[in-house]
Amino acid sequence: MPIMLAPLGQKVKIVAISAGDDVKKRLTDIGLAVGSTVTPISSSGGNLVVDVLGVRVAINRDVALKIRVVAA
Repeated sequence: MPIMLAPLGQKVKIVAISAGDDVKKRLTDIGLAVGSTVTPISSSGGNLVVDVLGVRVAINRDVALKIRVVAA
């Protein structure tokens, strides 16, 4: 499921990122890589805030729809 549809507050594991190499690199640089565990915190205005290793990161809707997750 896309990370946008994951329940807020529930830890999820990233299983795939279907984006270009430049976007994948930027996501990996901030801790959002395949195999990472993250927690969606809030959704506002189409954007998503996730907790990654204790740091909150905002992701726009278009990118968030390309990140596939499963329950951790």
